[in-house]
Amino acid sequence: MTIRSRVLSLVLLSIILIATGASAPVSPSAIAAGGDTCAAPTVIAALPFNDSGNTSLATNQMVFLNQTCAGFGAVTRPGPDLIYSVTVYPGNSLTFQVNPGAGYDVDIYLLGTCGDGATCVRESDTGTEGQPETLGPVTLTPGTYSFYVDSIYTIDDTPGSGPYTLSVTGSLGVPNNTNFYTLTPCRIVDTRRQPGPWGGPSLVAGATRVFTIAGQCNVPPTAKSVSVNVTVTQPTGGLGYLILFPGGTPPSASTINFRAGQTRANNAIEPLSATGTLSVTNGPGTTDFILDVNGYFQ
Repeated sequence: MTIRSRVLSLVLLSIILIATGASAPVSPSAIAAGGDTCAAPTVIAALPFNDSGNTSLATNQMVFLNQTCAGFGAVTRPGPDLIYSVTVYPGNSLTFQVNPGAGYDVDIYLLGTCGDGATCVRESDTGTEGQPETLGPVTLTPGTYSFYVDSIYTIDDTPGSGPYTLSVTGSLGVPNNTNFYTLTPCRIVDTRRQPGPWGGPSLVAGATRVFTIAGQCNVPPTAKSVSVNVTVTQPTGGLGYLILFPGGTPPSASTINFRAGQTRANNAIEPLSATGTLSVTNGPGTTDFILDVNGYFQ
């Protein structure tokens, strides 16, 4: 889509909304990929990261990008968004690639503060309908960023949103004052096992279980965080999620999202508590939970 047609689309949408007094339409929440609100993004916690989704299932965040990011003036992307959260450390280097479905013109960008287009640090919208967008390699100031997969409502684009696949490669960097040690992949938790500290029962709706990680699979008591693969299988809730955290109040961002009956995995780097434990909070429904460790920081 040309710059002229995109600007015309924005103007027409603004006229329609002002004339009718209506707000932009909202679609059902995303369930297969990145979250569609700043309060509940999907976390990219380890690389390489791969995901797939459909922006037509998401809500519209109406983010106005700053002039540097937009490339041709401060503009909004008036289509539904799916959002990912990524925290980077010194020495990071990231490359994001999104492959949209045929007929879908995707736009991708990174924000320093979720929902605030003025904090945009990089954007890519060079392709047309059905063409991939690549952002990076990019090295970022250490901190947490929001990665948007965006679209435009159908005015002169048909369709204005659609399915996509996301690939994130590179390195998140290394946290300050820590060293990373690899381990032979080892299974610590599997709730399909007999009941026990690292086995059953399955995770139940709304409950939190605490697992002792230090001392298992060669993870030392001095480990500050672990590199893991998180898997869910046989979930019963309609739209489920798990939140992994060291203890205290669970954060708002989930580690993995899933649907009923779906087996799904995600890589993550998870901090441990001072006593070497990891807490897991389950959303609606029950699910079996598997945790494999492949390294640790200390």
